[in-house]
This record gives sequence, structure tokens and C-alpha cells, in this order.
Amino acid sequence: MKKLLSVSLLLALSVVTAACGGKNENNPTTNKPKTNNTAPAKVTTIKMLHWQQDNINAAIEKINADFEKEFPQYKVEYTKTEPNDVYKQAMRTHLTANDIDIFPDLSAMRSSPKDYTPGAKIPDWQQWIDNGLIADLSGQAFVKNYNASDIAKGGTYNGKVYAIPAGSFAMGGLFFNKKIFDENGLKIPTTWSEFVALNEALLAKNITPIGLAGKDVWPLKLPAFNLQAQLLAGGNQEAWLEGIWKGTNKFNDADAVEVLEKMKTIQDKYTIKNFMGIGYGDLPKLFATGKVAMIADGSWDITTIQAADPNLDFGYFPLPASDKPVDVLAGKYDMTWYVAEKGPNKEGALKWLEYFSRPEVYQKFVTATGMLPIQPNIATGNKVNDDYIVQWVPKMQTAYEILMIDRDNVGEHIATEGVHTEFLSPGGPFKTAKELADVQQKEWEAAAPK
Repeated sequence: MKKLLSVSLLLALSVVTAACGGKNENNPTTNKPKTNNTAPAKVTTIKMLHWQQDNINAAIEKINADFEKEFPQYKVEYTKTEPNDVYKQAMRTHLTANDIDIFPDLSAMRSSPKDYTPGAKIPDWQQWIDNGLIADLSGQAFVKNYNASDIAKGGTYNGKVYAIPAGSFAMGGLFFNKKIFDENGLKIPTTWSEFVALNEALLAKNITPIGLAGKDVWPLKLPAFNLQAQLLAGGNQEAWLEGIWKGTNKFNDADAVEVLEKMKTIQDKYTIKNFMGIGYGDLPKLFATGKVAMIADGSWDITTIQAADPNLDFGYFPLPASDKPVDVLAGKYDMTWYVAEKGPNKEGALKWLEYFSRPEVYQKFVTATGMLPIQPNIATGNKVNDDYIVQWVPKMQTAYEILMIDRDNVGEHIATEGVHTEFLSPGGPFKTAKELADVQQKEWEAAAPK
């Protein structure tokens, strides 16, 4: 009992002493800060560049926040620009200035010059690697998290791994409103004749068949990719492109003209009026609100459409090109990550890419963005992908714009690996597909090395 009383007395005295000492602001002993022999970790910035795309930006921002929680020594500076040409210039500017650590290219490594392409334009990614601006990832353990075949096709150059594609997307098809199709007894078309009949049936019901985003120009290429994959050289794009360089194929040959003619049919007869004034960012809302029955778009917009109307029931199908049932879906690897060799924080960039490549993190990214995964045992986490697109993955072909190797200084009507149907009337000056094709061939010949 005495022992317990003594302990209680000592505790009480300790409390009183502490309270009195706490009020004495001039007491040098009590005001002395506690010593901490562990120095605070220095926070370093990882500079990341990206293009503006809401669903993907949101997914990356979430990953960045989680990464910073686990690795508080890093802060990710996530800079976004306008997509396409603006972003391409931003990549060049920041990388050559050694002012970026990690960034994704818009697609996988585009085709580099071959022995039959004299005077070919060397793609940016190849110039960057050849000039020592891109880090070699071959020895990084996280590379093994991905399918070896996908890394070989989408991120390897001269036997070394320099890039990690975040996944792949379909881009040669159309989203369709299932309610509109069901209410009007319509089915997914598998041939060009069925596709034409589908559009005519919609017009007969006073329903606008297709939405295209012509204001930004580049989206007009998307449906053309599936036409090219089926029509050029009978479905052998690589052979057709080699023939273009060797002079055995021409841009105004019948198969190439047929691609333009069918795009003109789509644009003239079945697309919403004034489509050249519709911006790409408006396309998902146009579709989600039922103003069109279909939109030509890439599968990267699945989650954007779902955000516009979570209750919308929709699917996706590849655009057919002939009376032979369609057996291909054009696509590409997308958002291919590069680490800058001479960036201010290469170590941090590698740590971020390692984190991104963890299967549990990558799974969340795939689910949020609608990408088709290139890691094994990763689910898409998306009903539209699972029900309509995954079945086409074994038949997916690389889109024309990735395969095409341009001549340097080629004319505007075939530049940037494009089809350029924006030049067809009524939006452009050419009244027929053949007129545009003839100009394209002249520009190709004019750009030949002297």
C-alpha cells in the first residue's frame, strides 16, 4: 500500500512540475527542441509531361498521389498540353532542353526507315535514342511484368528496350447505341453492304447515323484505318507501303482511291451535318445524349462516354470495307513511356515507372482508362471491352499511321501519315476521291530524294 501511495505521489508531482514548466516560456531547458538525429528526406521533383485527356489524366493523377504517399521523397510535377501537334512539339522542346524526366509518346514506336526507304523521315523516337536522350530500360526488373511480345513490338530498338507501352487501343471501329439499334431492329454490320443498309435504315427513321469530329481533323483518320487494313493490297498494308516506296503501288491506284471514296460516302451521306465544326472533345457527349446512333472513335473514349452517361448501353464494332466479312480491327499501342537519360531526376523517373508497372497499380490504370492490358493476368475491368473488343485482339492489326514511313518534306495532303479526307468536299476543295488521290501521288513523287 505504501508502495502504491509513493508511486501515486511521484506521478502527481511529475504532472505539477510539467505543468509549471510548460508555463515558463523563458526556461531554456524546457524550450530546448528535441534532438532528432534522422535528417528529413530531401524531396526531389519528377517532371512528367502528358497531353490533355480527361480520363487518362485523372488516372495518372491518382497514381501520382499514391506514389507520393509511398515515396514521400518524390514530388511529381505533372504538366499537360494540348494533344497531337502541340504535344509533339512539347516533347521535343523539353527533351532536348533536358527539362523532363518521364513522358509518354502518343503511340508505340512508329516504323523506322528500311533499306527500301531512301530519304525517309526518321521518327522522333529514333532520333532521341540515337542521340542518347532516352534511357535504356533493358536491365530494369519491371520490364518483365509485361508480355515479352508486346515489349518487343512496341518498345524495343536495336535489341534494347527503350519504352514501355501502357497498353493498346482499338481505333478502327464505331461505338453504337444499343437502345437505338434494338428499338429499330438493327444488327452489327459485318460487310460494307450491310453497313450502308444500316445507315439507310437509320436515315429512314430520321436518326442521324454517325458523329465525326472534323474540327480537329485527325479523328477523321480513325474509320479510314479499318478501310486501309482491309483494302490496301487486299489487306496487306506492309506490302502496299513497300510498293509505294518502290514505285509499284501508287496513292491513286484503285485500292487507295476506294478507301477515299468510302470515307467520302460516310462523310457526305451518313455523318451529322457540319461535322467539320465538331471538336473531338464534344464527340462523347454527342453520342451519350443520343443525337447520333454511332461515333467513329478509339476505344480510349469508353470511360469518357461512360462518364457522360453512366447508364448508356453501348457497344463497338469494326468498320467493314467490302462484301467480304470484316476480319480485322485496326489498333495501336498507346501512351508509350520514355525515361529521359539526361533529365534532372532519372532515378525518380525509373522509380515511378517501376511503381506504375506493379500489377496491382497497372490493373487500376487499365480499369480507369479502358486500355487493353499488355501484362498477363490483368482484366480489362470494362464491360464494353470485354463484350465487344477483347474478341478482336487476336485479329488486331497495326493502324496505317504507325506503319507508314513518310518521305521528308512530303506535301500536306499526305503528311503526318494521314489520309486527309478533310480535303474532300464539302469541307475541302476536292469534289472526288480521285482528284485528291492524284494530288497525293504528285506530292509523294515530288518528295522523292534527288
